[in-house]
Amino acid sequence: MPGRCDLGRRGPSGHYVGVNAVPSFRYRALTSTGDLVCGSISAPTAAEVSRRIEYLELVLVETIEEDGAGSAKRLSFQLLNRPRSEDVTGFTRDLALLLKSGARINEGLELLAQDIDLGRLRPTVATIRAAVLAGDSFAEAVTRHPALFPPVYEALVRVGEASGKLDYVLQILGDERARAEALRRRLGEAVRYPIFVFLAASCVLTFFLLFVLPQFATVLRDFNARLDPVLATFLAVSEFLLGHTTDLAVALALLLTGGWLLLRRAEVRSKLTHHACRLPLVRPILTYYRTALFCRNLSVLLVSGVPLTTALQILADLMNRTAGNTPIWRAAVDRVRHGGKLSDALAETSVLPGMAIRMLRIGEETGQLPMLSGRIAEFYEAKLQRALDRIVGIAGPLAIITISIVVGGLIVSVMTALLSVSQMVE
Repeated sequence: MPGRCDLGRRGPSGHYVGVNAVPSFRYRALTSTGDLVCGSISAPTAAEVSRRIEYLELVLVETIEEDGAGSAKRLSFQLLNRPRSEDVTGFTRDLALLLKSGARINEGLELLAQDIDLGRLRPTVATIRAAVLAGDSFAEAVTRHPALFPPVYEALVRVGEASGKLDYVLQILGDERARAEALRRRLGEAVRYPIFVFLAASCVLTFFLLFVLPQFATVLRDFNARLDPVLATFLAVSEFLLGHTTDLAVALALLLTGGWLLLRRAEVRSKLTHHACRLPLVRPILTYYRTALFCRNLSVLLVSGVPLTTALQILADLMNRTAGNTPIWRAAVDRVRHGGKLSDALAETSVLPGMAIRMLRIGEETGQLPMLSGRIAEFYEAKLQRALDRIVGIAGPLAIITISIVVGGLIVSVMTALLSVSQMVE
């Protein structure tokens, strides 16, 4: 049997995989009790890995090729051609519609592989169709693309294929992905507007320091004008920027590039989110978003027939990547797996609001946990929208007022110094 994640290199046959095996695949899978097991398998294809995992009655979550060539291929310069999340959502909803219309899975994939509306996702759809024609299930085919199809997607597709309701499951997936993307867009818009105003104001201030203030600096210094501390400070900053323009531009470019590369790493985003949760203004926003995300996906998984322990294990991985607090989510899953209640496990933490936990407890007691989880998600999505509207309404004007005070103060200081020069001349 495969071991837990800390047993790493043992394959499903119970033997250690040789270090020179080519190709070699790392895998993660769920047992019937919700335990996450992982290891490494030497196999000719990812489909063979899937077959071996299913033979052991496990639910495959992810396979990653360890081969160096495969890693180099994944790191190739194709960032601009990477499909968007919206492409995957459109593909999911279109495929559900085709299946509901009576098309078979390979026929639906063939049609979508030729659909120009899918754009950058078309090569991936063609790859999935080729895998299906080669004998893989649809779930096995999407497992090969973990960057596009997360564990929640893969688990629901497996449930849909096993129950014969793939069209229904895909419809649910498409609708919920569209809802989640709309929520992320609202978050992005709420963040982008204040950042845009701040950057625009910073550009105005930088232009003033580099091109306007130096025009007065020479005159003021030649006539020994009286400079207040604020103006003297900004003159020193202006001279520093003019003297190190190239160095500062290179440093800024490197900083932005390094930050962008770091933010592409899931563990870095998770840590940033964890620390951001401690900020007074950010904490309620992230709490609402985290609650809506957890409850929405819990509702989707349970409605689709995924067992609670398995659903929580999948959600723990999802929440770790998007909301941080890794030990907390793992501890909650372990408690439920050993017979505890979900509401009791979450009540001992601060990851969800108290009202959400009380509603989850009611759902457990009445047997309506899937339905109430969806209602909780809707409630906190509405609270999140109201909070974002308030922040956008305050942050933008506040940034404009701040930069206006700074630039206006500089202008007043310069004019005061010029007046002192004119008085000296008279």
